[in-house]
Amino acid sequence: MIQHDINYYKNFDSIAKEVLALLAHTIEVNTFFLSIRSPLQSFMIKSFNRNAELIFEGDTLPYNMVFCKLVVENDLEPLVIPNLKQHPLTSDHPITKVIGNGCFMGYPLTNGDNIFGTLCAFDIKPFDFKEYDVLLIKSLATLISQSIVLENGIIRDSLTGLYNRNFIYNYFNYNKEKIHNEMAILYIDLDHFKYFNDSFGHDIGDSVIKRTAECLLQFVPEDSYVARIGGDEFIVLLPTSQCEDLLISTQQKAEFILKQLSTMPIHINGNVYFVSASIGISFYPDNGTEMESLLKKADWTMYKAKESGRKKIQYYQE
Repeated sequence: MIQHDINYYKNFDSIAKEVLALLAHTIEVNTFFLSIRSPLQSFMIKSFNRNAELIFEGDTLPYNMVFCKLVVENDLEPLVIPNLKQHPLTSDHPITKVIGNGCFMGYPLTNGDNIFGTLCAFDIKPFDFKEYDVLLIKSLATLISQSIVLENGIIRDSLTGLYNRNFIYNYFNYNKEKIHNEMAILYIDLDHFKYFNDSFGHDIGDSVIKRTAECLLQFVPEDSYVARIGGDEFIVLLPTSQCEDLLISTQQKAEFILKQLSTMPIHINGNVYFVSASIGISFYPDNGTEMESLLKKADWTMYKAKESGRKKIQYYQE
C-alpha cells in the first residue's frame, strides 16, 4: 500500500512535481511518470504529459504488460531505448504493437535491494537520449527513492509495517476536505493479549501482533486503511460509498473482521491458540470532524465492548 502513503504527503507531492518538471524542461519527450509496483500491478502515482495524454495519474495497469517491468529486470541499471521497434526487449512488446513506435527510458526506485517503483520517460516517437539525460533520471530517481523511504519510515509501525498514528492524523487532516462520504473509525483491541506476553514472553507477543496485522491486511476492504497505534491496539478507517447504508455496511464489515480475527490460529510450541478482539466504532462526521476526538470516542466505546463481555462490537453514542 505504499501508493496510499505517497498520495497524502505534501512534501513528497511537491518533490515529485519538481522532479517531473525538471525532466520535462531538460528532455524533449512527451511524458514522464512515477510508478509504484506490486506483484500484479503498476500504479501511476505522478505523471507529466507535454501534449498527448499518454499516461494518466492514478492509473493502475497490469504489471506484466508495462515497460516498468523491464526496468525492474534490468539489474539496477538505467534502461534506455531510443527506438522501441529496434530494441529486442520492446520490438514485439504489446505496447509497441499498439502505439507503433516510440522511445522509453527508466530507472528503478529502490530501498536497498528492494525495487518498489520506477521513474520513466516515454514518447510515441523515437528519441535519441543523451548521456546527460540518463545521468539526470538516475540522480532524480535516487532522490525520489530517498524521499519515499524517509517518509515511509515516519508513517509506518516498525514491528508490523502497518501505518501508525502519525499517518492516520496526517491522512485525515490532508484529505478532510476531500472526504465527501461518511467514514467509520474502528478501534480494535485484542482480548486477553496480556496472557500471551505473560505466559510465553514478549517475542511470542510480538508474533501475535504481527499475525494480527497480517490478518487485518488480508481481510479489510481494499479502500480502507489499517494502523497500529500502540500495544495491541489497531485502527481501521472504513470509507463508505454513497450507495451504501452506513450502519449496515459497517456492521457487516466489522463482524467479518471480528470473525477472521477470532478464527486466526496462533501456533506456539506445537500448540494452537486463538485470540479474539473488541471493537469500538465512531463515525465521521456524525461523531466529530477531528481525528483526535473520533479516536477517543472509538477508544472509549471499545472499552464498553470489553465490559459487555469482550469479542463484541459497540457504536459510540452521545
